[in-house]
Amino acid sequence: MASAEDRRDGRGGSVLPAALFDSARVAAVETTGLLDTGPEDVFDDLASLASRITGTGRAFVTLVDERRSFWKSCVGVNLITPAERQAPIEQSYCSFIIGADGEPFVVEDAATDPRTAEHPATGSMRIGAWAGYPLLDPEGRVLGTLCVIDDSPRV
Repeated sequence: MASAEDRRDGRGGSVLPAALFDSARVAAVETTGLLDTGPEDVFDDLASLASRITGTGRAFVTLVDERRSFWKSCVGVNLITPAERQAPIEQSYCSFIIGADGEPFVVEDAATDPRTAEHPATGSMRIGAWAGYPLLDPEGRVLGTLCVIDDSPRV
């Protein structure tokens, strides 16, 4: 549920959680030094393992600042440059995890789930099912997510 501090995405669309704009969280994301950097084996290995274990076609390790979801690793899509490997936060499911205080967010059928049916990423990223888990700093702030995506609905 949206809190009084949650914000509209600026285009009359979805509500973005206030936690997304928390200055301490955003500073912690920036402090990682990982935004706008190239692929690294350790992150690609983690995403590849998640994809293999779940049998999904795509997996991402993301960092989320107040305006975008940056894909430090994006297995199953052919994106190389940092400019290609990101999406505006309004077009990312990652805000669901940040808004839920870092609880996992799992959708078995994105097209019919009321939380995601009208979300811009559902169609543009061909999301049938999505499972995301928070990446936390030592203080418990959500820095991003590890998520897997399947083109088709599934448990």
